[in-house]
Amino acid sequence: MSWQSKVVSTEIRKILAYRSDFWINFLGQTLIQLFIARALWQSIFESNGLTEMKGLTLPQLTLYYLVAPLTMKILMGENIGFLSREIYDGGLNRYLVWPLPPLGYKALTFLTYSCFYLAQLLIIYSIGRLLLDDSPYQLEELVRLILGMGYILVAAIGYFFLMSLCEMVAFWADNTWTLGVMLRFVAAFLGGAFIPLTFFPENLRHIIEFLPFASMISGPVNLILGRASFMESLTAFLIMLAWLPILYFSVMKLWKKGNLQYTGVGM
Repeated sequence: MSWQSKVVSTEIRKILAYRSDFWINFLGQTLIQLFIARALWQSIFESNGLTEMKGLTLPQLTLYYLVAPLTMKILMGENIGFLSREIYDGGLNRYLVWPLPPLGYKALTFLTYSCFYLAQLLIIYSIGRLLLDDSPYQLEELVRLILGMGYILVAAIGYFFLMSLCEMVAFWADNTWTLGVMLRFVAAFLGGAFIPLTFFPENLRHIIEFLPFASMISGPVNLILGRASFMESLTAFLIMLAWLPILYFSVMKLWKKGNLQYTGVGM
C-alpha cells in the first residue's frame, strides 16, 4: 500500500469517527443557509411581483443556494488552521523528517476532506433537485453534474494553494486565523457564493471573472445547474487552470522562505 492510500484511509477514519456530530452540523448548517436564502428571495420576488430575476426563477435560485455553499465547503477542504497549527505547536517537525513531501501530505489530507464533501454534494443535490424539479435526470444534465464535480475537485487544488499562502504566514506572524476568514469571505463574495454574479454590475463582473474566485465557485455551479454553456464553462475552467501554476510557484517560494524561519521543539 502506498503512502497516499494510507493517508487517505487515515483521514477518512478521522472524518467518520464522530459521524453523527459531523452530519448533524453539516446538514444543519446547509439547511439553515438554504432556508434563509429561500425566505429572503421569496420575499423579494413577491414584493416586486416577479416570477424571475436575471433569468433565475425562485426554484432555480433555491438550487443555486443549495449547490453554491456546498461547493464552497468542498473548496475549503480541511478548513482553516490545517497548516498554521502545525507551525505554531511544533508539529511540523514530524512532517519534515518523514520520507514524504510535507506539502504533498497536507494537500492529500486537504483533498480527502474535499472528496468527502463532494460525495455529499451529489447526494444532497440529487435530493434537492428531486424535490424542486420532480423529474428524472436527462443525459445532458447528468454529464453536466459529472463534469461539474470534476471541475470542483480541480478548483479545490487552487483553493488549497490560496489557503496555504495564508497559513504559511504563521512562519512570521502569531495569528493567521483572520487571514483565513478574510480569504473565505472574499472567495465567497467574489466567487458568487453569497450572491450570483449575474446580479453584479456588468463592468465589475467582467473584471471579477478573470480572478480565480469566480472560476472556482460560480464556474462549476453554473455548469452543474445548466446556467452556462459548455464553452462558457470551458473558458472559466481555463482561467482557473491559468491561475494554478502562479499559485503553485507562490506557495513553493513562500514555503522555502518559511522553512528558513521555522524553529520547532527538539530541532
